[in-house]
Amino acid sequence: MRHSVPLHAVLFAGVGPTLDARLGDVLAAIAPLERVESLDEAGVVIKRQPVGVIVTELPAGKSGVTLLRVFANTGPRVPLVAIDGEERVTLMEPVEGSSATARQTRCAWEELPERIRGLLQVAGLRLEATLPSEILDCVADNVREGVIVVDRGMMVTRVNPAAMNACRFVGAVLGHSLQEQHRGCVPEIAALLQRVIVTMKAELNVHLRCAIPGEEKTEIHLTATPLMDALGCCHGAVAVILERASLAAVPDESRNKRRTFHRLIGVSEKMQEVYDLVESLANKDTTTLITGESGVGKELVAEALHFKGRRGHGPLIKVNCAALQDNLLESELFGHVKGAFTGAVRDRPGRFEVASGGTIFLDEIGDISMSMQTRLLRVLQERELQRVGDSRTIKVDVRVVAATNRDLEEQIRLGRFREDLYFRLNVVEINVPPLRKRLEDIPLLVNHFIQKFNQKYEKGVVGVQDGVLELFLQYPWPGNIREMENAIEHAFVVGGVNTIRIKHLPKNLIMQRPCSDPEVVEAEVESACCLPSAPVIPAPAPASSEKESLLRTLEEAQWKKKKAAKLLGMSRSTLYRKLEKYGIQ
Repeated sequence: MRHSVPLHAVLFAGVGPTLDARLGDVLAAIAPLERVESLDEAGVVIKRQPVGVIVTELPAGKSGVTLLRVFANTGPRVPLVAIDGEERVTLMEPVEGSSATARQTRCAWEELPERIRGLLQVAGLRLEATLPSEILDCVADNVREGVIVVDRGMMVTRVNPAAMNACRFVGAVLGHSLQEQHRGCVPEIAALLQRVIVTMKAELNVHLRCAIPGEEKTEIHLTATPLMDALGCCHGAVAVILERASLAAVPDESRNKRRTFHRLIGVSEKMQEVYDLVESLANKDTTTLITGESGVGKELVAEALHFKGRRGHGPLIKVNCAALQDNLLESELFGHVKGAFTGAVRDRPGRFEVASGGTIFLDEIGDISMSMQTRLLRVLQERELQRVGDSRTIKVDVRVVAATNRDLEEQIRLGRFREDLYFRLNVVEINVPPLRKRLEDIPLLVNHFIQKFNQKYEKGVVGVQDGVLELFLQYPWPGNIREMENAIEHAFVVGGVNTIRIKHLPKNLIMQRPCSDPEVVEAEVESACCLPSAPVIPAPAPASSEKESLLRTLEEAQWKKKKAAKLLGMSRSTLYRKLEKYGIQ
């Protein structure tokens, strides 16, 4: 498909006003124009957007050797048009396979627009030829899901880090047959892809059991799809591994619920309500207030509102209102004009203008001053603003999403927040529950963070021991999901095994709760983290009386060892040792 709008711009680098006036109007009809003061700044623009041609004005006395050096410094080797003071035009183009040479040709002044048009067309064709593959590589390498691509002969043409971790591949994979891998469930994945290639029909939400020697059994959820071209020919297949369940298994009754929504994670009823509310609001421009404690994921809710709706193609601009002083926040939100204050050397659009066509997310809205609240109120009412130092009114097409961990109604009673602004912001409220009120989500979050840090630290952690999960379920999580993420990352950094144990967790987390499963905790950790809920026997008792005490307590606890250990004020591992000592079965 040909694009009606050129993909590449023409960059004027170090072009004086006279030459700019002569060339600008002519070339503006061919492609977008960008301007920088010198060739040294060209690299910044080239990284920001595709540039097809650089036009520069060559000062008198510059030699061909100097011109070649200037061309080499353009970084990605973009074609360079150099024009000297006598309007002689030199065109320099990169030579395929060479980084040190360039093809130099002379060009008549009147031929210049057509030559530049040709260079832009060539740049567009190169982009169309290479961009799909680069996009696929970028997407595959950055998604959380594992991606495996094979050709018709079952040779692996692409495999991302998430798939490498999930499938525990051994040896070289890329460029080799997937059928050479015999570990875990990979043979079943290969058979599935082979079947998809033959039938040319996708197979969705396939569940496979995976057993790897030395590891706990896991379950793989994946989708396999044939790779079809426009003529209906199959060129291979792609498998997307949606999930790899580890030791912290999700309860069966949660399998029919949504586990994720955009980047939100959870199967609890409270999170299902959040998903439903976000889904219903995504395509509406309703101003939304997201409330909840720090660390619950309010920013992720804002992202879901934006990307799941019709504004998802536009920008999502995030502003942390608590991080900026009042005068800086005003300029940041509304922009300023040149000379508005010391240091304002040029006009600058604010975040509301930059977010036009998309969404602006105002985080920590409860921390802004009363004067800023007044200015913000007008923007919400009229969807128009004035830059700092300017009298002109600018209309903005933007959806406003705000978030706070403060009780704004209490702030209103204290005279710290405007009531009218609160009602403008709180058209619809989404309350994100704290982690302690959605405990059934903890196993799923544990699995998610294990997969995340396996990829980040290139480790093979498969899960957590039961005591860790029980400790997580007992802990109140004042820092919510952010605290859990930090705790698991801490375990990845200090632990060197494939299972997270209590001793790998941060000390502040261990010290605040009783040991969940002391059988798996070393003696030194056990003594540090086991906080008894009943008084400990102050002095060692004679063997006969201690045995009798154990038997009495076991009968009182109906021979439930966990309950008996709690009544005795000791860990279960200590209880087991004493039972073994006295031969109590």
